[in-house]
Amino acid sequence: MSHTDSITTAATLAALLRDLDGERPRDPATLLAAFATHADREPESLAIRDGEIGFSYGELAERVDTLAAALVEHGVGPETTVAVLLPRSAELVVAAHAVLAAGGAFVLLDPAAPDDLQRRTVAMAAPTLILTAGTTPHPAGFPVLYTDAVAEITPDELPGPGADNPAYLVVDVGSSTAVVVGHRAAQANSNWRQRICGIGTGDSVLWHAPLTGQAAVGEMLLALQTGATLVVSPSAVLADAIYETGVTAACFDHEELAELAALPDAEERLDSLRVVLGSGGSLLAKTAAALREVSGATLWHVYGRPETAGEFVAHEVTGADLDVVPFGSAADDVELLILDEHLCPVADGEIGELYVSGVQLARGYVARQATAATFLANPIGPVDDRMFATGDLVRRRPPGDAWTAEIEFVGRVDDGPVVHSAGLPGELLLDEFEAQAAATPFDPAVVHAPNGGPTSIITYGDLDRRANQLARHLIALGVGPESAVLVDVPRSVEFVVATYAVLKAGGAVVPVDTALLPPVVNPALALTIAAREHLGSYDIPTVAIDRVALSTYSSEPIARTEHHAPILPQHPAIVLFPPGATNSVTISHAAAVHRVTAMQARHNLTARDVYLHQSHTAWHGYLLPLRVGATVILTEPPDPTRLATLITTYGVTTTDFPPFHALPTGEGLYRTSALAHTEIEGTPQTLAHLGTVIRKATP
Repeated sequence: MSHTDSITTAATLAALLRDLDGERPRDPATLLAAFATHADREPESLAIRDGEIGFSYGELAERVDTLAAALVEHGVGPETTVAVLLPRSAELVVAAHAVLAAGGAFVLLDPAAPDDLQRRTVAMAAPTLILTAGTTPHPAGFPVLYTDAVAEITPDELPGPGADNPAYLVVDVGSSTAVVVGHRAAQANSNWRQRICGIGTGDSVLWHAPLTGQAAVGEMLLALQTGATLVVSPSAVLADAIYETGVTAACFDHEELAELAALPDAEERLDSLRVVLGSGGSLLAKTAAALREVSGATLWHVYGRPETAGEFVAHEVTGADLDVVPFGSAADDVELLILDEHLCPVADGEIGELYVSGVQLARGYVARQATAATFLANPIGPVDDRMFATGDLVRRRPPGDAWTAEIEFVGRVDDGPVVHSAGLPGELLLDEFEAQAAATPFDPAVVHAPNGGPTSIITYGDLDRRANQLARHLIALGVGPESAVLVDVPRSVEFVVATYAVLKAGGAVVPVDTALLPPVVNPALALTIAAREHLGSYDIPTVAIDRVALSTYSSEPIARTEHHAPILPQHPAIVLFPPGATNSVTISHAAAVHRVTAMQARHNLTARDVYLHQSHTAWHGYLLPLRVGATVILTEPPDPTRLATLITTYGVTTTDFPPFHALPTGEGLYRTSALAHTEIEGTPQTLAHLGTVIRKATP
């Protein structure tokens, strides 16, 4: 199956898809094409209703072209992004479509959102300019175009988008993702939704979802890509909004569906609805049954993500769905793959992770290497075909008398026992850290609190930038996958920078102590600091990281093309030499991801946690906390009194203990009230004794 061909339509494209001047044909696989077609063929049809304000498709198209011409004059075109900061309104619809007509991609900002959330959103989206009204406060640092100051001009010709250009972005600050959705994907999704739901001219769609999410874009496109009317919700109370507007179609999450179905006058208030889309995770059968009792609307259970341009599966809910409402069947030109941890298909009825392939896939993320970690090569598809790792655990149920073969939701990969040991590219080890660094660059990442001497601190942003620069230096020296790099740097901020730089370059980190040279086979080089340059005894190239002119290297994220070879899950990430051991322990990227994912499932660390890292062999302490925004406190293994002081001073919530030579006392642990999690190494006798101490210290 080809995933690059344009979606075809029933009508003749040459006749339908003309620009408004009747000369230049639109690219058929764009959102602008379908919108222009409705404006050309049904100019009097109502496009948007916002209280007393209403625009026909013809009026909307005229306003769109005028604003688009101004956007072009301000540098907007294909492969540029415009942040649209306007309240939910007819004006917002004009602005979003004007960005499309200019060839750009829009990202919606909510004027009612906190200033900090707006700033973080635009920082992640990196727009060319902000489009807003003159009275609306907006984030600083970007050019601004005010919609109420645009001259009334008629454009000669607008560049318009191509099918493979970005159409819109969906930014989720919480997960530090900025998804870029292309026109081809968005248009394919719209065509499929129109086909299954039958929405078109004469229908009206309620616009009520939060502005900054995929759902708000989906509602807008569900109306204006099909010739229906988009109705701005007049009330925050859904039942009132439906009753007052008389809309025929609406999208609700499962909680909203349950609340609507439970209303005492639900039958009257929902009477206008003809089509309902219930979105989210697993829809409860009792919720679906309750809605059917009060509404004759066709209920579709749909599920999607921004990375898949919205919904990619749908199931028409019927009375046969007594126990389980399945995810449904795949969208047009979308392939669903259920794979095990080795990226091999599982048998029907077996649980695996759901991957999505096909025309609806988003282009990826803005300036984030998670694109390579989340959008993978399809192992059973054509060359260059990609698939999106949803993180959903599902199974394909075999067909029965009352149902077809469809996908059933079981859970999330990160919700329970880890069942995958995580066929993801090696960058995933650092992916969450890099996303965190982009989202909170000024937050403290590592604090080195030595036993004597000054304390040093590095922020997430500085750590990421310095590691990128050093990694580029290592790549220039030939470091890549399968390269072992000795890291002979004392416990410090510099050690963390060196560790992350080696991983970013694709090499394997080998922590060493000059007192005991490890038997590493053919190490590529050694990293150290100037005070330890006596490492000539290694007889390999040695780099003193505090003497390298890193400012000559870019600090931007490292592109996959900069690596000497792709980083694969089986490549070594860390090589350890436990004290007294004669052989090394090699930890692959896949194994490392498995370990830190399992630990996160147990401890659920957040940005509020402070991790006291005192065991040099606990390598996860350098990776796990920095994936979630926590702060790492580095120190040498302290005595019990100093341990309690550190915990109190820094508000430590999590720590690990090294193999014990001397046990902390109960008195010391009485003062560790902030401590929430521990990772402990030691003999059974030691652990039993320490457990008694902790129980004494914890009421």
